[in-house]
Amino acid sequence: MCNDSLIYMITPTTSAVTSGGVLPLSTIARRRGKIITSETDSILLSAPGYYKVTVTVTFTAPAAGIVSMQLRKDGIAVPGINASETITTATTEVRTLTMSGVVRVPCCGDSASLSLVNTGVAVTTSNISIDVEYLS
Repeated sequence: MCNDSLIYMITPTTSAVTSGGVLPLSTIARRRGKIITSETDSILLSAPGYYKVTVTVTFTAPAAGIVSMQLRKDGIAVPGINASETITTATTEVRTLTMSGVVRVPCCGDSASLSLVNTGVAVTTSNISIDVEYLS
């Protein structure tokens, strides 16, 4: 099994994301290997093992409140790969959330799908990046 697979996806354009909405992943900036691919707004992990995930989201919020982002694997929250920030002034505060951790795909199972979900107030993103690297 190739252990040098990775994908780096970005969305460098402005995107409005509602509360509970999936963050858009639009552009593959870098990709190596065959076991990590992209689908519509998600990343597919097709081999068992461990994957390091790093996410950065730059945003503003149209209303004050708590902005919270979470990584999900097959629609279920991945413990520890989440971040939040309190916005006190609507539309004027530009903030960046960063989160990272390791995701496991069990042996002999199906592939897994990763997505980013906005679990807080609505946001307008100006940049999204996600880097996924196969560890072993």
